[in-house]
Amino acid sequence: MVEISKALDKLNRHEHKDSPKAGSTGPLDDHIYMYHMPYSYTAEQIRKIRTHILHLSERSVPRVIMITSAVPGEGKTLVASNLAISIAKGEDQHVLLVECDLRKPNLYSLFKYPPSPGISEIIQGRFQIAECLIKTPIEKLTILPAAKEPPANPSELLESKSMSSIIAEVSQRYSDRFVIIDTPPIQATVDPKILADQVDGVIVVARHRYTSEADFKMSLSILPREKILGTVLNALDELPSKKYRYRKYGYHNYY
Repeated sequence: MVEISKALDKLNRHEHKDSPKAGSTGPLDDHIYMYHMPYSYTAEQIRKIRTHILHLSERSVPRVIMITSAVPGEGKTLVASNLAISIAKGEDQHVLLVECDLRKPNLYSLFKYPPSPGISEIIQGRFQIAECLIKTPIEKLTILPAAKEPPANPSELLESKSMSSIIAEVSQRYSDRFVIIDTPPIQATVDPKILADQVDGVIVVARHRYTSEADFKMSLSILPREKILGTVLNALDELPSKKYRYRKYGYHNYY
């Protein structure tokens, strides 16, 4: 049994000071626009997503939000990272960015910290939550990594009762906390389908001139319709004369 409550009490007392810190292995990736270029065109589009989430008229504000995509290479991790920072910059919101891509953890390369234990090791009872949290240079934003090393049974770990308990605890412990969960692509694994049942809302990222209509529609059909908050069309032109592109991270080599 994972001692989740005890671990979160430690977090509340800031006892995770010995954990790795974001930026410890270098400057944050240039594509973390909300940190490096908070007044850029791209950052403003991220703020629009935040505003949409915080001001939904037809439903209560979702506190646990899953970010996914149809296929690899669409920029979902970058959208999740920048959205998490944007929400954390609000006056009253704290954010926990949870990495649930147990097959190919990638947040460490964006936020520049050593590969660190996280969700996988917590579920297996080897670490507590407070021991895995990554402090970032963004006030009110904390990261919970996926795994130091990819486990052999990622889907089974995510389907476990311990995973459900982790999500419930980190989302319900504090009323001002948002939980942003980054998952693998929908058509690459069953993991997003498993996690979709445990979140308040889902955002699906599609890449302009990259995602096929068939892949996109099939992915939407797999998710609970009532939980889809909307879609993000990624990598559109910033201006007519300046194209904005996300860096390729080579997911195809791993899934």
